[in-house]
Amino acid sequence: MPVNNWNFYQFAAAEPRCKFAILPQTELDAEQNTQGENTNMRFGMILAVIWLMLLAATAFGQNFEITAFGGGQINGGMDLSTSVFHRIEVRNGTNYGLGAGYLLGDHFSAEFTWTYNKADTVAQPQGGVSSVKLFNLDTNQYFGNFLFHFANRETPLRPFLLLGAGATNLHPAVTGLKGATRFAFAVAGGAKYNFSRRLGLRLQAKWSPTYLTTTSDGIWCDPFWGGCWVVGNSHFLHEFDATAGLTLRF
Repeated sequence: MPVNNWNFYQFAAAEPRCKFAILPQTELDAEQNTQGENTNMRFGMILAVIWLMLLAATAFGQNFEITAFGGGQINGGMDLSTSVFHRIEVRNGTNYGLGAGYLLGDHFSAEFTWTYNKADTVAQPQGGVSSVKLFNLDTNQYFGNFLFHFANRETPLRPFLLLGAGATNLHPAVTGLKGATRFAFAVAGGAKYNFSRRLGLRLQAKWSPTYLTTTSDGIWCDPFWGGCWVVGNSHFLHEFDATAGLTLRF
């Protein structure tokens, strides 16, 4: 069932709200500059955490891995039920991020990753009219991941599987629209190739859906035991990405 209203998509709840699409450029630029400053602050905080981990690494040997990565990202969308728009889409783009992990023996590791993506967001009007660009969407994902490697830590080629959970922050670069932070999880696979004991290459493909909201999908009644209840329909913003990165082991 299409989504009728959610705070991230307030623009679609009423026709007059759609007029933000023609806001003065100066107002849009100011909001986007603010988003850039927030992103730089997050980036600096993550670098500080990684630096502290590097200082601690000397006490634990070569168990820490730091990865800087980038790649391409395919974004999804969601259906709406309004008098103006019937669907919203987040367009595809590029992403980049940082990761810091700790090796738990030969086959397991745990890590924290941050991924950033900036993409155009468009709405599809009712009646088959061409899509309208609404705003730029800043997406920050924060995940705690658990990895299983199919080869020991000193093997040059190490395929792996990844399971992760965390949060996605979605922030539209438009004055008056609030962002939202929602639960997300990740499933990924890839391979690490070690050039040496300290330097390696990491290739990864990841699917990470973000929970947005739940709407009513009708009422279901049990014909045998009796009783009726509302059936919910959960909506997710799906994201697929493929990245490559360099890994340093300390």
